[in-house]
Amino acid sequence: MRKGILVLAAAIAAASAQTPPAPEAARQRPPTAAAATGAARAAVIDAAAAGYRRVTWRRDLAPGSSTLVGYFDGGELRLIDETAARPGAPSLRNRYYFVNGALFYFSGEQPVTAVGAGSAGIAPRVPVRAEFRGAMTLSAVRIEHYGEVRLDPAATSAIRRRAATLASAAAVAATAPAER
Repeated sequence: MRKGILVLAAAIAAASAQTPPAPEAARQRPPTAAAATGAARAAVIDAAAAGYRRVTWRRDLAPGSSTLVGYFDGGELRLIDETAARPGAPSLRNRYYFVNGALFYFSGEQPVTAVGAGSAGIAPRVPVRAEFRGAMTLSAVRIEHYGEVRLDPAATSAIRRRAATLASAAAVAATAPAER
């Protein structure tokens, strides 16, 4: 019986040895842009942002204001970095990432509804992440101290609407004459 198992193992090994190996390029092919996650694609934009043209503008909205920086690669908007100041509360930072004019990733913050005190207290804001592909929402969560919580469709729609509004404002700011 043992001799039969060894013969079978030798036959499998011989058959495997006769299969030609995959070409080197096929084995080490990098992931395509479609396969890369939104976070990974956003990290690439973040790394390249220093080389992009920066356009800064401000929006005054009740009860606070936002300072915004648009990053353009050639004529294409790639990133909007928003810092929203709120009276009596920490500011919130939101980053909107675009490819071919479409929002594909959002990384930001939202205020929490209840804030704890002391070393075990809950932070006054929580991270929010959303990933999109065209009209589809692939993922949209806020990251609470106990884990991820899915955003409701209204919150996801609000992110999309805000991104569209800011992208339009960035295009206007990019074509406005520079202030002297």
